[in-house]
Amino acid sequence: NRIMFRTKLSGLFRLFRFELPFAAGVCVILGELLALGKVPSIWEMVLGFISVFLISATSLILNDYFDLESDRINAPERPLPSGIVTKREVVFLSSVVTAFGFLAGALLSFWALLVVILTWVVGFLYNWRFKKTGLPGNLMVSFSVGMTFIFGGIAVGKPFEVAVWFFGMLALLINLGEEIAADAMDVDGDRKAGSRSLPVLMG
Repeated sequence: NRIMFRTKLSGLFRLFRFELPFAAGVCVILGELLALGKVPSIWEMVLGFISVFLISATSLILNDYFDLESDRINAPERPLPSGIVTKREVVFLSSVVTAFGFLAGALLSFWALLVVILTWVVGFLYNWRFKKTGLPGNLMVSFSVGMTFIFGGIAVGKPFEVAVWFFGMLALLINLGEEIAADAMDVDGDRKAGSRSLPVLMG
C-alpha cells in the first residue's frame, strides 16, 4: 500500500510538469522587474509567481485529462494513460490547484485576479475545444505564455509599460513556433484523434 501511495503521489506530481509552470512564474517576476525598473517586493514576487505557476499547472493537468486518447498513442507513459492516476483524481487536483491560483491572484489585486481568471478560461477552452483546431489553438497557448510578462506589470500596478508588452509579444511569437514544431512531432496521434494541426493539414 505504501508503494502504491508513493506511485500515485509521484503520478500526480508528474501532471504538473514543473519545469513549464516554473518558467511561467519566472517570466512573471521578470515582467515585474521590467515594469518597475527595480526589484519588486517579496509579496509581489511570491504571489505573482505562485498565481501563474498554479494556473499554468492547471492547464497542463487538464491537458492530460482531455488528451487521454491521443496520449495513449503519443505518450502512453504519462500518469493518466498508464493508469497511475484516474480521471477523477485529475479533475480534483486541477480544481484544488485552480482555487489556490485564483486566491493568489486575488491577494495581489482585483485586476490581477481578472487576468488569472482570463488565462484559466483560455487554457480550459483550449484543452476542451480548441486543441484540435490547429493554428487557433496554437495562438491560445502562445497568448497565455505572452501574458506572463504582462501579468508581471499588472502585479506591480504598471500594466502599460512598453517593456513588458515587448517581451510579452516576443514570448508569444517564440512559443507559437514551438507549438507548431510540437504538433509536427505528434502528427500520428493527432491525425487519429482528428486534430486539424498545421502538420496534419499540410504534411
